[in-house]
Amino acid sequence: MEETTHVTSLHTPTRLPDANVLYLYKSEEGCKAIMDWYESVIDLIDIPVESQYVDTRFGPTHMLVCGPEDGRPVIMVQGVASSAPLWRHQLSALSRHYRVYALDTVGQPGRSAPHPLSFFNNEYVQWLTDVIDGLHIEKAHFIGISTGGWKLIRMAAIEPDRVDKMVLLSPMGLSHARLPWKIWFNRVMKKSKNADVLEEELTAKSVVGPRESGIGSFGVFDRQVARAMALCTRYFRMDRALKIYNPKTGKIFFFGALKVLRRFFLSESKKLIKRVKADTLILFGEHEILFNPLKVAKRVKRLLPKAEVVIIPGTGHGCIYDKPDEANRIIMDFLKQ
Repeated sequence: MEETTHVTSLHTPTRLPDANVLYLYKSEEGCKAIMDWYESVIDLIDIPVESQYVDTRFGPTHMLVCGPEDGRPVIMVQGVASSAPLWRHQLSALSRHYRVYALDTVGQPGRSAPHPLSFFNNEYVQWLTDVIDGLHIEKAHFIGISTGGWKLIRMAAIEPDRVDKMVLLSPMGLSHARLPWKIWFNRVMKKSKNADVLEEELTAKSVVGPRESGIGSFGVFDRQVARAMALCTRYFRMDRALKIYNPKTGKIFFFGALKVLRRFFLSESKKLIKRVKADTLILFGEHEILFNPLKVAKRVKRLLPKAEVVIIPGTGHGCIYDKPDEANRIIMDFLKQ
């Protein structure tokens, strides 16, 4: 595939690649609020980064790029309703030794094309393959968090020759997960709460630890992650991003939404997981809210006996946000082995 790469200044207004970008936002003001946040987090990154696009069959894909041009490539993939700047804690550490490409997923908030992909076929694998083809990369290390990890599991199983080492951070897809209904509906989905209120609640000590431990909560939720979650809850069209919106009725496809939830919270097949041959590091937080990390670690060892599993104490579903220095050290040690 012929490459089309554009380099832009990070201190100019964001140039989104598709005129239909507002399809994924509830309003023009909401889109601006999220993109203003995006730019503000880029300003927090303490190393030089470039803004680049490559063409894919699903439209232009934007990425933040840093590190030596001759360094081994590392591709970083975020989860649902997340974007490249949320890797800010990792970019500085990884770019000392690697050429790092932090992607904005197409069809999600960020600068990539507003073309939502399906969770029920191989479109995410095709997209990732197009990205590395556009960058003229034959094989790369991959790092993914949450549903980004699920995308990489499928990538490693279906395109094994394109994946060198793989780091999965609290990945979906390795086991069944539980939906945190109480937190979602009581704290996040109340329509009376605006983005500022949501941010403060999510930034507070809001991740509940094991009840039997006697610990009510731990840590402080990363403010930029909290802000991103709050803004996307209020302004991003998740129904359209997940392809469960019915334009004829103006409502959500009920059964389509159930299918997406099943895809998110049920494991991939054992057969597919066992096809993963890449050297793999899996990081979990001690207080994961979506699954029991000890049980998942045992399952992983049965399905992927060569995988290395680390549980980081005092962290939740986002261990790279709760203890970035410790998580970065473990990731770097693994990649350098």
